[in-house]
Amino acid sequence: MPKPKLIEDQHAFSSTADALFFLTLISIATVIIMPSIMAERQYDAAAYTATQDFDTHLLSSLLNSNVDEFEYEITPLAITGITIPENTLISDPINSMFGKQHHHRTFADMIAEDMVLTLVVDNNGTSHYINPIAQQHKEQTSAAIASYLDTRIGGRYDHHLEANWEPVKDYPLKSSISVGMTPPHDAVRQSSRITLPLNTRTSREELFATINDSLLEGVHNSSNTTKFIAYHEAFNNTIEEASRSTAELITNIVFPSDYLRSLITQDQLQSSKSGFISTPQEEIHEPEMLIVEYVLNYSTNTPYGSSPIFTELNTIIISDIEEEIIDRNQQNIATHLHNELDPKINETVSQMMNSTNINTSKELRNAQVDEIYGKVNNGYVDITLSIW
Repeated sequence: MPKPKLIEDQHAFSSTADALFFLTLISIATVIIMPSIMAERQYDAAAYTATQDFDTHLLSSLLNSNVDEFEYEITPLAITGITIPENTLISDPINSMFGKQHHHRTFADMIAEDMVLTLVVDNNGTSHYINPIAQQHKEQTSAAIASYLDTRIGGRYDHHLEANWEPVKDYPLKSSISVGMTPPHDAVRQSSRITLPLNTRTSREELFATINDSLLEGVHNSSNTTKFIAYHEAFNNTIEEASRSTAELITNIVFPSDYLRSLITQDQLQSSKSGFISTPQEEIHEPEMLIVEYVLNYSTNTPYGSSPIFTELNTIIISDIEEEIIDRNQQNIATHLHNELDPKINETVSQMMNSTNINTSKELRNAQVDEIYGKVNNGYVDITLSIW
């Protein structure tokens, strides 16, 4: 039987024609559908950009808007059941007791004050406010923020606002605000930074003074043993200085010493038999003294307080209590900083000890002191607003 000639077998040509026709249909479909696909992506991009712009505007608007009404009850009054007489010394409790301005101009002011007043210490897994008025302030701050966001967003987006502050980085003492639901990973986020109303701040210059150029130059040509001891002692002094400064800041929040001292000079208290409650059974008529009793008991029995024994209130006792609280704070913070930084400090000391160039030693010193400073120089709070 003879073999068929190739020119007479047309099956391959038919399959090729079908394939070309199919590709032609795909090309036509692509031409028709592509504008729609591109438009959808453009719409998504435009929507995301619009959401970003709205989030940016919303956060800025929140921080700069005035708070119409903001009220909360000071905790000692709620606990003791005191009714404040008219024209009393504590008619403005926050202003008289803690020296804080209670007339908030903007939400930024209110959030900043809340960060300072509502510090919480984590003590073996149990959170404890270190300020007796903290809980009420936190609740009212969160409610005011939520009300503002709900009004401005009007149900168009879900939202979450978060702010966090740690006086010492990675230390179990912090303050936070969380308003709204937990945001998804693809939520649009916008952040801003505000300054906290702190009376004192750690000074970078004071930290460098403990390990200054004169000290480095004085021991640079000494033996390695001498340099090792000098550098270690200097860095230890730097940590002590950083701890002391931060302890004073925290104690200023925990213990209202200025307010207590002011009470002693009040004419209405001069007629009292003593400057303080002489016995627990003695009946107390002055609302101010009931609050003093509560604040002292609260402040001095927190994990950052002390437990002094006293029978009267005077400026010496106030100073003694204040100093004891500062000392305890300083010890706790110094221990934390040593645990965090000692390995790096040991490495820095070793490099400085073996360096033959004084400028290299100073650069190593600068980097290490800056790292210590960065642990305690947190006078700002970052606020993040997420919408989705």
